[in-house]
Amino acid sequence: MNFERASFLYVLVIILGACNTSKILVPEPLPMATMEDTMEVRNLDTLVVSGGRETETGEEDSVVYHATATRSFDLLHTKLDLRFNWADEKVIGKAVLTLSPYFYPSSTLILDAKEFTINEIKIEDDKTLEYSYDDSQLTIILDREYTKGQEFDVIIDYTCTPSRGENGSAAITSDQGLFFINPRGEDLTKPQQIWTQGETEFNSRWYPTIDKPNERATQEILLTVDDRFVTLSNGILKSAVVNSDGTRTDHWVMDLPHAPYLTMIAVGEYAVEKEKWQDIEVSYYVEPEFKEDAKFIFAHTPEMLTFFSTITGVEYPWQKYAQIVVRDYVSGAMENTTSVVFGEFVQKHRRELIDNHNDGIVAHEMFHHWFGDYVTCESWSNLTLNEGFANYAEYLWLEHKYGRDAADHHRIQEIQGYLYQAAQDMHPLIDFSYESKENMFDAHSYNKGGLVLHMLRELVGDKAFFASLQLYLEEHAFNSVEVHDLRLAFEETTGLDLNWFFNQWYLSAGHPVIDFTYQWTEASSSVNLEFQQNQDGSLPVFRIPTSVDLYFEDGSKQRQSIVIDSRTQTITLPLLSAPSLVVLDPDRSQLAIINATYDEAQYRRIYDKSAALALRTEALAKIASSNSTDNQVILKSALSDPFWAIRNAAMSYYEWENHPEDHQILAELANKDSHSSVRAEAIYLIGELGIDDLKDAVASRIDEDEAYPVVAASIVSLNQLDENLALERIKILENEDQSDIVAAISLIYGSSGDTSKLTYFERQLRNVEGLPALDFYQSLDELLSICTADTKITWVEKLGAVATDTGLSPYTKISATRSMISILKEAEKKSNLLSEEQISLVRNKIDAVIEKEENPQIISIYQSFMSS
Repeated sequence: MNFERASFLYVLVIILGACNTSKILVPEPLPMATMEDTMEVRNLDTLVVSGGRETETGEEDSVVYHATATRSFDLLHTKLDLRFNWADEKVIGKAVLTLSPYFYPSSTLILDAKEFTINEIKIEDDKTLEYSYDDSQLTIILDREYTKGQEFDVIIDYTCTPSRGENGSAAITSDQGLFFINPRGEDLTKPQQIWTQGETEFNSRWYPTIDKPNERATQEILLTVDDRFVTLSNGILKSAVVNSDGTRTDHWVMDLPHAPYLTMIAVGEYAVEKEKWQDIEVSYYVEPEFKEDAKFIFAHTPEMLTFFSTITGVEYPWQKYAQIVVRDYVSGAMENTTSVVFGEFVQKHRRELIDNHNDGIVAHEMFHHWFGDYVTCESWSNLTLNEGFANYAEYLWLEHKYGRDAADHHRIQEIQGYLYQAAQDMHPLIDFSYESKENMFDAHSYNKGGLVLHMLRELVGDKAFFASLQLYLEEHAFNSVEVHDLRLAFEETTGLDLNWFFNQWYLSAGHPVIDFTYQWTEASSSVNLEFQQNQDGSLPVFRIPTSVDLYFEDGSKQRQSIVIDSRTQTITLPLLSAPSLVVLDPDRSQLAIINATYDEAQYRRIYDKSAALALRTEALAKIASSNSTDNQVILKSALSDPFWAIRNAAMSYYEWENHPEDHQILAELANKDSHSSVRAEAIYLIGELGIDDLKDAVASRIDEDEAYPVVAASIVSLNQLDENLALERIKILENEDQSDIVAAISLIYGSSGDTSKLTYFERQLRNVEGLPALDFYQSLDELLSICTADTKITWVEKLGAVATDTGLSPYTKISATRSMISILKEAEKKSNLLSEEQISLVRNKIDAVIEKEENPQIISIYQSFMSS
């Protein structure tokens, strides 16, 4: 991997990793213009107060405080009767809302309804009501003043065109609320679908409601669609009536209350696979091609329902559990109550799911059905009470199903994601002064929120942690919460005062940065542990209950609990003998940057197959910096580490060139390792090392290994060992559209110098997705570099079409755009490659791609390509 591609890949993985998760926003690595303040003062949702920091001119900034939405009315029930005009992308609706004043008497009702055409509004006795409307809020004058406990129905006849919505964020890329996919059937490669995305407050683009997270209501939805379509909504399908005009009306009933943003509908041609968990229906909605793979795509769903019911002490509280895959989704996935929506990236065939499962995102969305749906954050400032728990569910499930190493591997990635963002933007977990509520969907609410829960679990212990969660859920069932509700549940359960923990981790920003050293004092037979908290001075001093592991020359190890709570601190531990090594936070459970220095011998001691994964990873990397015999012994030992990522790292660090006697170990890893990533890495190494004796073993993996990455590695490696044999074997695979295979073949064809292979690239332009797209398009660049000017211009047209195809993965679109920019950059350096007119054409095509792109992070990537 060359440095340019490595840097490109790193940036894309950091930024676009969110595409395979829930709605998380990871910040762009390049500075962007500050968004213009578009704050709207309404119902005290946003309150501006004085007393902010001083600006450079000495004037005070205003401080924005986002209060929880005021509740004037209680929305009790919503009934929707919906039809759709696909050609015009219109929703034709009738809404019946049952409401009652929350406390104070009122004769004026305000509803959220964005860009509707209102036909008529009536009260239950068929009396027409007067109203005013500003395209955002519907202010209705009721027939009289109502008091608390008096219920009434408001009936609204309306149409709306949600596609008028244009704004979005990096986490949720459109605010349309309801989406028509291929509505006129013009794209023969894409199914016709309708689906919704309500979070944050986007459902009021397709039905009138009180669109706030602290609202909660039951609902029923009647969907009239062509009889060929399958529908899905929250709750249970009460009836399906076939109409005389070839349509069908499905009646979905949700008889348990939930927040309006969790309401969903989906319409499309789906294969539906069903099974049971206890007496509850579990269903999987996938495109017909993936019918046989549905239970692999959503593997372990029933087992997860049992696991999360058990650890929370609250049995899954809803009527069903459905999961559906949609095209062109604007986020990763969404926890709509009983009916979870996923982007198409989860939809893979069984072989593609080998060691590449969807467990993390499935667990995330499922746990929301306790934390987010059953108990809901009362404001977006408290979003981490939804998302922090859902992120931590990924850790809990991985720990349960695959072991502590797998969970810790995930946790390391979570820490890296948080630290990446914190280096650019740091704010409290509970953030009342956000610029936009959409910005709350970031690596604080998600990553840090889960990491803080892990520390809380370590602080109080497993039994107390899960008992506290049970109390929290039971006390606030079907209700909204703020962070103090969580604290009080833990305090009531444990008897501890946890204000310090919640103030430090939820209500303040940042994390500790600790310089750690230690010194043995022979005279007092004690070790002095020296700590310096070096986080920015504007951040508080952190209180950190943790531990140290003391290693001794006789091979023994002792763990000692400590508390770090000062900026500069010395803790003295009396001991019988001097330790050879002291490790702070040996389980790496703290969200902290720890700076400590050890020599190679100490790192060899730290590496132990029973040590925490983060410690093993760190030690192995340090050991690899030297090829001493002792270090190589440790690296060889790590080839049999219980966790696959350590085995992979050890393979890449080990000096294979100096140890030909160990090539058989490499062959064993290539053929028999339990994890496909290790097998693939071993096969790549065989090719890079030119181990001809293992050529037949490599070739055999093309036919015998089920995992596509291993087959792809075998193609590339075989090409390094025997080009003719590789070309012979890949001819058989040319019609294979799987991305790993396509990328592997493209690497060979790209360097072949044979421009007739461009037909292969053209055939696969839209098939290759995800990270393999990086290799595919870079190989295409290599082949295009030797083509004529006319050919390059023809390909700029093709690449531009790919770059603006909203149905393709971000990796594919970005890679295609980068290829266009590569053609432009090359032409600008060498004046004889393209004419001035052709250069202008390429530049205009690139400008058109950038102008059409709506994702600000992707735009930043394009701008960085152009300026590099």
